[in-house]
Amino acid sequence: MEMSNMTIWSNASNVDLDHCDSCCRMILIIVYSLVLLGGTAGVILMSHMMFKKNSRSVIAVMVTNIIVLHSILLVTLPFRLNYYISVVWEFGSFACRVVSSIIYCHMYFSFVFYVAIVVFRLLIYFKKLQMQRLKKYHVTVLSIIIWLVGGLIFLPVFFLHYGIDPSHSEQQRCFEFYKDLGRWEIIVINYFMIAIMLTTVLVLFLIQAIVIFQLIRALWPDMWAHHEYRAQIKSCFFLLVIVVCFIPHHAFRVHFIQNYSEIENSKLVFYNEICVALTTICCLDMLCFIGGVIH
Repeated sequence: MEMSNMTIWSNASNVDLDHCDSCCRMILIIVYSLVLLGGTAGVILMSHMMFKKNSRSVIAVMVTNIIVLHSILLVTLPFRLNYYISVVWEFGSFACRVVSSIIYCHMYFSFVFYVAIVVFRLLIYFKKLQMQRLKKYHVTVLSIIIWLVGGLIFLPVFFLHYGIDPSHSEQQRCFEFYKDLGRWEIIVINYFMIAIMLTTVLVLFLIQAIVIFQLIRALWPDMWAHHEYRAQIKSCFFLLVIVVCFIPHHAFRVHFIQNYSEIENSKLVFYNEICVALTTICCLDMLCFIGGVIH
């Protein structure tokens, strides 16, 4: 039994050198640990605060969706930490695919809800949407549609196209789905998602900058005393989260797709894993809510 365990560890160490070295694993362990602790505290505190206020606003419904997304991701982080600490995946290939899919599902769904908050506030500013006419069930129905459409699009793509390489079935290995990037359909899907995210963020940033500039001209020097100006400044927080947490992963993804090869991939895999881990830092946004950055 002891010899068997030593063999497993030896094999796992060899896998480790190919996939993510000790420095890479240490960085990932630190990032995921901080996200797990800070994200859990933020989700619990924010949920308690929203329960006490019993808010029925549009933003409150969107934030509730984000809390649910963060909670789902946080549940999977202990599995990732266990893998990077022990260098052995002990939960089977299907569990590996589920845990892998959730981190991307969390990123793209969070992106959609962040964008929805920004767009709602812009529509209100341009008088295209009246808050008084927008009922809670309208936003709830919208949220359900986003979950259903996103699930119908994302889950089949991931489970039918990612992780079907025979090497993924080895229980000692996990989170190596970058090997699927040799297939043209996966490359097309990745480029499509990259283009959508970068274009959306760029357009929203330009519109947001124009709106804030107009408000500064109209309200100077007492703009901070006006709710409308503060609301638009707070919208920048959501765009900033996207830029800091999601854009690096997608920008690097272009370089990764163009330069990845099975023969020489250690540095690219290292940076790719770090960029993927960086996407989870958005879970700390709830601490910013609690700290008063966003109300």
